[in-house]
Amino acid sequence: MSTIRFLRTFVAAAHGGSFAAAAEQVALTQAAVGQQMRALEAELKTTLFDKTGRNMVLTPAGHLLLPRAMDLLGQYDAMRRDVQDQQPIAGTLKLGSLITGMGLLSTTLAELKFLHPSLEVELRVQDQSRLMDDVISGELDAALVVERQWPDKPGLLWTQCYTETLTVIANSSIASYDTSIAGLFAAHPFIRFDRRTPTGMHIDKIMRGMHLVPNEFLELNSLLSIVELVRKNVGFTMAPLLKNFDWENDPGLCVLHLPGRPVARRLGILESGRRSHVTGVVREELLAQLQRMRPGGRLQGGASA
Repeated sequence: MSTIRFLRTFVAAAHGGSFAAAAEQVALTQAAVGQQMRALEAELKTTLFDKTGRNMVLTPAGHLLLPRAMDLLGQYDAMRRDVQDQQPIAGTLKLGSLITGMGLLSTTLAELKFLHPSLEVELRVQDQSRLMDDVISGELDAALVVERQWPDKPGLLWTQCYTETLTVIANSSIASYDTSIAGLFAAHPFIRFDRRTPTGMHIDKIMRGMHLVPNEFLELNSLLSIVELVRKNVGFTMAPLLKNFDWENDPGLCVLHLPGRPVARRLGILESGRRSHVTGVVREELLAQLQRMRPGGRLQGGASA
């Protein structure tokens, strides 16, 4: 189904006018969008985009492909809905999630339960490594996890859903939006996220690259506990800006973005492939929930994600 995904990305790029706009639309990195478009051009043996400076326009071949691609995608989506309608969404589905993704995933599952009353869900909260192992072994049907290097296993499917930018988070009594990050490291205790986790290792690499030497106070494996300690002014931290928490609008917190190009961790659904017609429905509903969210991590209409 790679060509279908590539065509969907092509339509997003054509409508958005750039690979960056397409990346936001289809939940990929800009580099991944570029790779997909090069693969599509190689498959079709033609050039689809003409880039001049910062501008990007469709070539004649791209203009010819666009309406046909949209028509094909419409037919494919209709076919997929028809097929799914013939397969009952019922039984027990075993899902896993990081604790930080529980709010978003719970909202998704509540909507699915309303649409499919015969569907029962077992939802487990586990650490990243356990989630990955359980999906690969088939103990879980799918899980919401941080992107890793996945093993080459038949049926295993990874779909990126959203990103969380790494930031510095401090109590608003010791920091404002123009506070020096280096100054925080020099003057205040630092609460570190567990270095044994992929995110913790990534944070440690960033700090070393910025030549920041923390005044170590605590090291915890719970982002929510760390931010609660920051809210109580026990120390400050470097952490991903969680999608379903509105920390930037919390009066007790000050979120400082790192200088230069944003650094983010990518989260998505890892599916075992055992019950793909059901886990695919979960994936599509999660993506739909994300599209309905406004900036700050809340659903349209004011409901918390």
